[in-house]
Amino acid sequence: MSDYSDVPSDSYDSDGSDFEDYQDNDSDYDMPTSNNKGKEKSSGPEFKTLSVQQLQQSMEDDIRKVASLTGLEFPIASIVLQHFRWNEDQLLEKYMDSPMKVLEDVGEPEESECSSQSAPPPNKRVKLTPVEFTCGICFDTPDTDHVFKLRCGHPFCLDCWSMYLTSKVKEEGQCFFQCMQDGCKTVVDEPTVAKIVDAVIYDRFKELLRRSYVTANPNLRFCPHPSCTQTVWCTGGRGQSLLTEVPIVRCADSHPFCFGCGFDSDHRPLICKYISQWLKSAREDAGTSQWIKAHTRSCPKCHNSIEKNGGCNRILCMNCKYQFCWLCMQKWEVHGYNNEVCNTWKEPEPDAETTEAQQNLEKWLFYFDRFNNHELSAKLDQELCERTEEKMLEVQETSQLSWIETKFMQSAVDELTQCRVTLKWSYAMAYFLAKGNQKQIFEDIQADLERAVEDLSQMLEEPIEDNNVKSLRQRMVDKTVYVRTRHEILLQDTAAGLAEGRWTWIDEKATE
Repeated sequence: MSDYSDVPSDSYDSDGSDFEDYQDNDSDYDMPTSNNKGKEKSSGPEFKTLSVQQLQQSMEDDIRKVASLTGLEFPIASIVLQHFRWNEDQLLEKYMDSPMKVLEDVGEPEESECSSQSAPPPNKRVKLTPVEFTCGICFDTPDTDHVFKLRCGHPFCLDCWSMYLTSKVKEEGQCFFQCMQDGCKTVVDEPTVAKIVDAVIYDRFKELLRRSYVTANPNLRFCPHPSCTQTVWCTGGRGQSLLTEVPIVRCADSHPFCFGCGFDSDHRPLICKYISQWLKSAREDAGTSQWIKAHTRSCPKCHNSIEKNGGCNRILCMNCKYQFCWLCMQKWEVHGYNNEVCNTWKEPEPDAETTEAQQNLEKWLFYFDRFNNHELSAKLDQELCERTEEKMLEVQETSQLSWIETKFMQSAVDELTQCRVTLKWSYAMAYFLAKGNQKQIFEDIQADLERAVEDLSQMLEEPIEDNNVKSLRQRMVDKTVYVRTRHEILLQDTAAGLAEGRWTWIDEKATE
């Protein structure tokens, strides 16, 4: 067996064939132009959606640019960029000052060091006895073609390399790791990973690379929706701007999420600053009796226990036939939306026996109950629509409505769902708003939308018969348009209020 110094120490072929995957497309790549599928139509932050392929291309273009400016090989440029957390400007500034210092910090071996370990023996007419190679990890003596050297020149058997790389990628979730030799700082490059591990592990390695690229780039976020592979690019949604806007974006698969805090839903109009605080309190309350309270009520007249089974807040007690509002518990004919609105928190009269903590709890429960009610109602409205689909198919067969015309209920439910998401977060916002004229105006707009939503939700519960389906369809279509208008007004007004600094928050009020 030959001396292991004869094993090729270069991990790249001189003809560059190892880089075919990187160099197939040398054309310049720009962030994808906005399109109807990837860009929000309404006012808001400017954003674009990147597929997995586009994200990979963007990352490789950044590496290729650094390689071109520094003269480094593509894999080494990738390693250096990762070392600088993909900060191209910082890398170039440091590299232009001292290239050798940058490479030393990264752990890249000097060329003389590599060449000395792989250089042929002196040209002497002395017959050398082959030295048998022993792997320093497993102490086996593999054949020469089963030995691999990294750029640093440290040789180990391919089996040990494979187990090491697989463990780093699969079990530890790393894409930036060093040579197996103790004390060696040379980073394992991508072509080495591609050469040694199987395709599944290599794909995982590339996924981890993309993840590190996105994590380090403040203009990129993965869509948090389960199983979604899209990435969103956005220039806003950071720092102080989060106090004046709620940067809701949508990926190409139409999943809404907040680019600022990463919350996996549209939480307008509440700003990101208060999201975690609200959700923390909500989680703590979810396991208490207040969760039960959100789902059940006692009839104000006969005190019979009632469970809500529809989205509408107009409740009919089946025991005594008394109709009341699910939220304020008043008689329906005279409740909230006609006289004193039941969406507004009323400060209790001063009471020496009532502590401040009790008052704060009552205020929290008021807003949390309404927040949770809209979340529950959205689910119940959808279930009610699904239950009527079979009936609509029967109506279609006996009426002159087309299949498209029978979808008016689903359109109404879709609009209701979006409105209830906004309404539930509007209650969270109202909880954090300081008392004053602006909050009162906000609650008036909130009440207008809530009234329209309840009217539309109540239409879903009307019986569908052959002789009234056309009339019901027309009324529901008209009401859906009206609800959509009120929804846009609330979103536009709250967004304008944030941009203008109109809102005063309770924590700001306390510091005045």
